[in-house]
Amino acid sequence: MSVLFTSDLHLGHDLAAEKRGFLSIDEHDDYIIETLKSQCTKNTVLWILGDVVMRGGEIRRLAEIPGRKKLVIGNHDELPTLEYLLYFESIHGITKYKGMWLSHCPIHPQEMYRCSLNVHGHIHKNTNSPLLDKPYFNVNWDFWRRALDLDEIRA
Repeated sequence: MSVLFTSDLHLGHDLAAEKRGFLSIDEHDDYIIETLKSQCTKNTVLWILGDVVMRGGEIRRLAEIPGRKKLVIGNHDELPTLEYLLYFESIHGITKYKGMWLSHCPIHPQEMYRCSLNVHGHIHKNTNSPLLDKPYFNVNWDFWRRALDLDEIRA
């Protein structure tokens, strides 16, 4: 079983597609879904750490990705919970996983005594927000253009 992490897919978001260099939302969304399909198998657990879709209809594309999917809600995840539950086996605000905090936004440093790492998203490429050093690890799609394996993050 592989465990993968990503965030900030922003499916259906025209500004994200433009900033990421795509000519259309469809091209952007197809690239993300095809990349995740190539990484995931039926034995994969894929954690998406927020900001999955910007238009409600685009969430259906998640059904194309094999494996189990888990969601940590982001600031743009505004669909009704029941809609997310059609595609995700669990939904969290923030959660602990194998000694790490999983969140959309980086958590306050005062909380880090409980875990050794905060795997998060939210901070995009080319913004005024700085990238944070360890114990923070940003899995935002802008930086990696793929999901990251648990072993990569631990290393």
